[in-house]
Amino acid sequence: VAVDTGTSLMAGPTDIVNGLIDKLAVANNCSNYHTLPDLGFIVGRHILNLKPEDYVDKSEDGCSVALMTLDIPPPKGPLFIFGDPF
Repeated sequence: VAVDTGTSLMAGPTDIVNGLIDKLAVANNCSNYHTLPDLGFIVGRHILNLKPEDYVDKSEDGCSVALMTLDIPPPKGPLFIFGDPF
């Protein structure tokens, strides 16, 4: 895990990020925004929770998940970059 508060989105391995996006199923029209779950990341012995307002970009144009794919090869990766939401 890398923490970079200068990064506006969270980033992580393609397979994990795409799996999260599929499971969260954020509606483009924001119709399910108020029923979205918290999103938790386990780091060591701590759970870092995000509310939908932390991981969803909501605007007058609609909603989208604020996650992007980033594949860092070993030995530095794979890793997640926790940006502004944290």
